[in-house]
Amino acid sequence: MQPTKTLQQRQDELRALLSTPEGRADLEDLASRYFDAGGRARPPRTSVVTYLLVHERERGLIDG
Repeated sequence: MQPTKTLQQRQDELRALLSTPEGRADLEDLASRYFDAGGRARPPRTSVVTYLLVHERERGLIDG
């Protein structure tokens, strides 16, 4: 099992991915996989980073 990360650590990682087109595509792919795994749909006007953080916090992958 992977050690949990703090909210700030994970948020910094995800935001860094936003800086490149490939990173943004990776984030959208991850959001799609989270949705397919039984997550809720991303609400309109919600950033992909926020959606991912909420999903990961709900599943205990993020501390804090």
